[in-house]
Amino acid sequence: MNVLTRNYFRMLRNGAFGENEPMEPMSKYKWEALYRRAEREEVLSYIKDDAPHISINFEDHTQGRKFRSIAKAEYHAIDTSLDTLDMLNIMLYNIDQTISGHTSLHGIIEMGRFLRKKGDKVDFVKLESWFQKLGVNRMAQLHGSVLISLFGFNIDELPFMTSERALAEKLGDQDKRLTLSYLAHYPLSTTHSMLRRLHNAITQIEE
Repeated sequence: MNVLTRNYFRMLRNGAFGENEPMEPMSKYKWEALYRRAEREEVLSYIKDDAPHISINFEDHTQGRKFRSIAKAEYHAIDTSLDTLDMLNIMLYNIDQTISGHTSLHGIIEMGRFLRKKGDKVDFVKLESWFQKLGVNRMAQLHGSVLISLFGFNIDELPFMTSERALAEKLGDQDKRLTLSYLAHYPLSTTHSMLRRLHNAITQIEE
């Protein structure tokens, strides 16, 4: 990562997750480029206190019909967990964004913030069963790896990171770099070129 990218994710970690990482010196041009990128990615509110917070409609995803079916059954379950439903909804939104060729750092950050705030109330056994039912387990784990590799999450904060746990731990040890070796674990229906665009969009900012 170049210095602009390193500072970008430090500022996001500081603003979104309460870290206190020092910035590296940069030119005025690079700082302006960083703020432009944050505005384009709709994450400026995590970096600048006076920036308006952009809300996301997490129910706007292509799995809406299946999600509503799961939600209906959950509302009538003996062990109903609305927090687990909310977690699923956020993750389906992020997965939908990725499949459509977009990168929603805002959505991934909100997933992380939800986990930090309400993760202890989420039924991860139930969540993983829904992943299997919807066929999104690998993509959910990829987004978990973004939280680990770019936002400093510990794998223990992401109990759904099961089948790829060893690989995610390795990823977290590699200087927090999101690597294409992990991106290869997307479902086969997702093209290699889309994965490369996702990787570039998340980890690269023009000098």
